[in-house]
Amino acid sequence: MLSRVLLWPFVRLHIWRVSGPREFPGAAVVVANHISHFDPFLLAVAFAQTIDWMTTTEFYSNPLLGAWLRALNTLPVNRSRPDHRAIRLGVRRLRAGRLLGVFPDGGLRAGPTSVLGGVTPKSGAASIARIAGVPIIPCVIFGSDRLYAPASWRPWPPRTKIWIAVGAPFRVSDASGVEASAQLVNAMREIAAEAVAHFALSEDDLPTTPQRRKGRDAQSVPNES
Repeated sequence: MLSRVLLWPFVRLHIWRVSGPREFPGAAVVVANHISHFDPFLLAVAFAQTIDWMTTTEFYSNPLLGAWLRALNTLPVNRSRPDHRAIRLGVRRLRAGRLLGVFPDGGLRAGPTSVLGGVTPKSGAASIARIAGVPIIPCVIFGSDRLYAPASWRPWPPRTKIWIAVGAPFRVSDASGVEASAQLVNAMREIAAEAVAHFALSEDDLPTTPQRRKGRDAQSVPNES
């Protein structure tokens, strides 16, 4: 909650639900594209319940950061190999009736390197949902990559626009991991296309790398001297 309060003065959120209420009845795996480190906090605003995000183990190497992440109910996951322990913990959270957040990109990705751009997603989200017998809620987020630009943190308007779309829940197929991953990809790309049309987003609003976003936004800020 504190993280969201700290971000709120700098962003203007536009949230659109394809279907369904803000409070989801029961457990589910929330999946989304991943374009900035701010995504978990911004996506959390779209749901009434707390989302327990699966987070790479690299962030837990710092004791203070690790303690803060655990206080936020995150789960460490090793991205370098299949992490069966993380899957078991995720399933346990779901069976306790919680929402579990997973980024199928496996890290910050944009364009052709992302799930939305054509890359095969990490299998964890579909596997966990299938094992726990819960639905997947597809989401997309656009605009949060702009927060890497120093100009986005100015204490005066206009605030950075962030667009979030929440799709209809669906259950993955029991047939195979490949088919389940295909269902997840299709759902995310469909909601992304609908979000672009619904919000009338331009090419510049679509995700890009933090490095490119910093350079682009720095050039777009007028000289105020």
